[in-house]
Amino acid sequence: MKKIIVMIETPSLNKKQHAELLSQKLGYKYFSMEDVINEEIKNKTKIGLIMEKYSSSNILAPDEYSIMLMKDAIINLKENGIVFDGFPQSVAQAKSLDSFLFSRKTNKPIPILFDSEQVVVSSNEYKNMAMHESVVSLFDSKMELVADYYDATAIKINTSNKSVDQTIEEITKWL
Repeated sequence: MKKIIVMIETPSLNKKQHAELLSQKLGYKYFSMEDVINEEIKNKTKIGLIMEKYSSSNILAPDEYSIMLMKDAIINLKENGIVFDGFPQSVAQAKSLDSFLFSRKTNKPIPILFDSEQVVVSSNEYKNMAMHESVVSLFDSKMELVADYYDATAIKINTSNKSVDQTIEEITKWL
């Protein structure tokens, strides 16, 4: 049965690098919500045009668009599994993922919850990434709720004083 892994952490902890390396090590598909949305925008698809309006207005897009992209990724999955980076970003998205997997008779996702004593990215750096401070605050609070949603079943990894390779090695021991 194919495994679905969701990486949960704030953008400050190298999640993208962790997710990419983990997917390579496991032979899973790497799914970056940010990359997929940028591709949709670039290709001027219907979802891309909608997402572009939200991103240019510094407003988080409604969950339904991210959920549609997630479903497409799982339906078209040819690899043994998938590592989601940037999904889910809300409890509604997490619940939709669980429901969708249940409807496909697939196991629940494996949440990997990162923790660290270090904070690498400040909210000023977020703003430099074209995100308005209120959007950053909303995003952070939504991610805390997602972490709480998965808390009981998550593989918890502390990344303090560890290299990315050490972190990936620790994750694979849990899988």
